[in-house]
Formats: sequence, C-alpha cells, structure tokens
Amino acid sequence: MSHTFNDQTLGSEITRLFPERVQGKTCLKRGELAAATADALAAAQASTIICTGHCQAELQPVIDHITRKFKHVNMIFVTADTSSLASFREAGHAIKKIGLPIDGFIGFPSVMAAPWETTTDGFESHFQKNYLCYFLLVNIILDVMAPGSRIVLVTSSMRTEAPAPTWVDVGFSDYHCLDGYAQSMQAVILFVKSLSKMCGGRSITAFSANPGNTKTNIQTYVTKEQIDTWLERKKIAGEDIPVLLQQAPKSLAQGSATILRGLLDPDLEEQSGSFLDHCQTLPLPHLDFPAGADSAAALWERSQGFLQQFL
Repeated sequence: MSHTFNDQTLGSEITRLFPERVQGKTCLKRGELAAATADALAAAQASTIICTGHCQAELQPVIDHITRKFKHVNMIFVTADTSSLASFREAGHAIKKIGLPIDGFIGFPSVMAAPWETTTDGFESHFQKNYLCYFLLVNIILDVMAPGSRIVLVTSSMRTEAPAPTWVDVGFSDYHCLDGYAQSMQAVILFVKSLSKMCGGRSITAFSANPGNTKTNIQTYVTKEQIDTWLERKKIAGEDIPVLLQQAPKSLAQGSATILRGLLDPDLEEQSGSFLDHCQTLPLPHLDFPAGADSAAALWERSQGFLQQFL
C-alpha cells in the first residue's frame, strides 16, 4: 500500500504506519536528531536501541528519557569517537560482541563548517568524522546486519545538478569550511549507492536522507560570514544557491520523518541507494548510477586504501 508523505510528515507518523518493521527490532544509531528518532522507534516497540557517541554523558539525557518513558526498550551505549578511527574500529567489534542482529542503522554527520583541521589520523575533519568513520563501521558490522535490514546515512541538501567528484583532492588545496562539509556529504551519498549495489544480493538496502533545515547542534557553528563567503565562491564558479538555504525550517520531529521512511517503508525496497528529501526520492543525475558509478568506485578504492590498517 502506498502512502503520501511530504515535508510536514512527522517521524512518529512513519513508525505508526509500519509497526511490524519496528516491533522487536534492534536499531543502531549515532548522532544528531537522536532524541526524535529514538523516541519514535521506542514508541513503535523497538526492543533494543544501540547508541554510539563520543562519551556516554553526552547521550545520557536521551538514554534516561527513553528508559523512563519506554520500559520495554533495552538501551545500550557504545563509545565511538569520530576523531579516532581506532575508536570506531573498537566500536564495530563491540557491537558485534553484543550478539544481536542489527535490523536498522542510522548515522548522522557530527561536524559542519569547522575551520581547517586534520584529525590525529591525518584526514580533513569533515571527511573523517562525517564519512570515513561510517565507511569503517558499516564495513565491520555488515556481517551482523539481518536479512532485510536497512542502512540510512543522514546527509544534507544536494543540488540536483551537482557534479560527481573526482576524489583527487580530498585534503583540499583551496579550503572553505562549507566545501569541506559538502564534500563529506557527497561522499556519504556515493557510499550509500555503492552499498546498495554491493548488498543487493543480501536483501540489505541503503539510503541517504536529507532531514531538511532542522536546527541541530552542528548547524549552530555556521556563521553568516561563512555562508556569505561560500555563496560568493559559488557565484564566481557559476553555481546556483544551494537548496538548503532556500528551505523553510523544520522541527526535529519533521526532520526525522525522511530518515525513518528510509529505514522502514517497504515501498522503497526497489529504490535502494536513493537520496531522500522531504520524504521523497530525489534524482541526482550526475551521482545516480550509472553516471556516478566511476566516482563512487574511485571513492571506495581511496577509502579502502586510507583504512587498510583498520579493516
């Protein structure tokens, strides 16, 4: 049965429509919109929610809220620090040792518009914290993903005409903080498309999802000056204004809906790899396969090379 969704749809509406996709399931999630997505999944009778983060104290309010409100939910915390690839490797193996099949995975970006910085592992911070960590973690836990499970990685708005990157200059010879963020979001989108192709035979589907203009913690670091200088660079390059700057604000409950539709809706089964925006699939002509296949393959190869000692 098909349903109608739009930019006003709430995450709780999605979970109520597909209760059998949540009840008794184990969901793994990391990052922003944590309370909104966890609350919707717990209300729909998820049995276990595994949360990861830099430290448990940061997520303790969410964990306490869920355990008080929903006594049936088993909340598990696993440390995973995006500034350390070794931490994510350890988190992946800790999750496997829990011994539960993972029915759903949700990953959120953790940094936006950060000043130029490399991590202790030597990578540009957005590229590692928003993308490489998930490439590592997902590849480690794939063998405990249950048949029919889903992976949803949260990204940002994307211009439909955005070109496919070459991935030659991931460290940036000419850096702007919002270009760093945008590159990591394109990496997430192409990673999802590669995962979809690779995991199709195992009935594991994957989606990237733009929650919209929600005021999460990572957005509070973006200044007007940063946006203005970035827009000037785009104007000089002859590019359109990025869509996110034209979107109306959304609540966290509305933002979680697109993510949860990717996680739950059976009508999307045949559209694995899609980019979701306002609860709808949005074509990206230069990133969708086959057009984006070469860029995705180059990204996968570079990522494997970067992470050889961790995989």
